[in-house]
Amino acid sequence: MASVIKAVGSQTALAKILKCTPQNVQRMCATGRVPPKHVLRIESASGVSRGLIRPDLYPEAALTLDGSLPAGEVSGQPYKPSVNLSSAGGV
Repeated sequence: MASVIKAVGSQTALAKILKCTPQNVQRMCATGRVPPKHVLRIESASGVSRGLIRPDLYPEAALTLDGSLPAGEVSGQPYKPSVNLSSAGGV
């Protein structure tokens, strides 16, 4: 929450953005718990990722093999299918 407050300027400014009381924002800062209804508005106003605000609701996407290597390559080697598609029965 500290990075959110820094981005928007103050707890009072965040309270105005969320249309709630400054006490409510202070409670979020003290506990580190942000109600789900506020997460997307906070992300929009502060630029802080929803995954950082509520990782239990918005877990960061895990890096997958498909996302980490260029298409068709595994371990830097060109991709070679184990089945010859031309002999696979008319595929």
